[in-house]
Amino acid sequence: MANSSNTLYFLCLVHAEKKAVSKPGPLNLALLIDASGSMGGEGKLDEAKEAAKMFVDGLREDFLSVYSFSDSVKEIVPPQVVSNKGKVNNAIDNIDLEGGTALFHALRQVRDNLKRTKTTSMTNRLIVITDGCPTSDEQMFSSNNEWKQYSEKFALETLEKSVSITAIGVGSDYNETILSALAAKSGGEFKHIKSASELKGYLQQQLYSLQKIVADNCILHIVLTPGSECTAFSHRNVLCEGDDVKIQLGSLEEGSMEIAGEIALGPKLPGIYRIARVFLEYDDPFCGAIDVRTDSVNMIANPTDRMDLIMKGRNDKVINRVSTYRIANETIQAIQTGRPSEITRKIDELTQRHDLDAETKRELLEQQQTGRLDLKQLLSTTQRFMEGKQKEGEA
Repeated sequence: MANSSNTLYFLCLVHAEKKAVSKPGPLNLALLIDASGSMGGEGKLDEAKEAAKMFVDGLREDFLSVYSFSDSVKEIVPPQVVSNKGKVNNAIDNIDLEGGTALFHALRQVRDNLKRTKTTSMTNRLIVITDGCPTSDEQMFSSNNEWKQYSEKFALETLEKSVSITAIGVGSDYNETILSALAAKSGGEFKHIKSASELKGYLQQQLYSLQKIVADNCILHIVLTPGSECTAFSHRNVLCEGDDVKIQLGSLEEGSMEIAGEIALGPKLPGIYRIARVFLEYDDPFCGAIDVRTDSVNMIANPTDRMDLIMKGRNDKVINRVSTYRIANETIQAIQTGRPSEITRKIDELTQRHDLDAETKRELLEQQQTGRLDLKQLLSTTQRFMEGKQKEGEA
């Protein structure tokens, strides 16, 4: 309304199309496999090796390096274009169990090696498979909050190097706070795997997604006009630099992605106002161009005292969708801060949302039916929803 403060909901839809006449550059990938003693239980290391070999078989003209880690890091396959897949898979077969879990020491070494291989036309992805918490690392902490802060700092350093992390936790003993933070803030993906036998299917899905990337190092800019404040409902890193709110999305696959939030607007007289302009900045893996910018799209507000115009301009679909993202974001925050009653309440709210996709609703309902909170699965489920990827027919 005119002459009063207002909160406006926004829903940005980013649509990424594959170029018909172009071929993307090769992927630049590193597989990091936990080979600590605990991976011997339930055949986890064997399943991880089989999944890794299937992953290798699906590669095209891509760069790949493979490492194992325990107390130290071992280079199993040096960075190379995968031409002899049999030789690579034989090397993976030779990974043996040993020692403890120096997760961050391994991530740092592999990340820096991966960065050295990168050219402007490559998408960098570090895929780590682990089943445990750090036991002999470069730094050790006693609280989850300390691990969260350290993981987020490491993830942001990784994002600055144009590397994203796919963090795969297997079983029930790893620290989901660490893995979810590494993935979310680096622009990657966190996945909870209950049984190691699920690794093959997930790595195949991950490779399929990587091969569909059409834009890399994506940043959504929401440049506000003076007097406005923006809250983005995102698990990604959000930077506020003056009036420029930057949401660091990572890579975009072919298809559509939603980003939701709200803008607080100060009192204004009746009229039409631009409250923000929005554009996407990205690297193009097809031609190797960096810092490409789309044309800006304006966000417009039209304060008025006329209730008929207010109701006419109300978009219930957008309001409901943004509300669902807000609740999902609050669910993640409740999990990260260890508030069981709040988590339960937020799950109840989410499962009642009519616009929640079927897979997310099914997984949340399973949590309700068991009567026991599986925080690993909850984080994996809600972070996947917060990525905003739209399946065909949803956008």
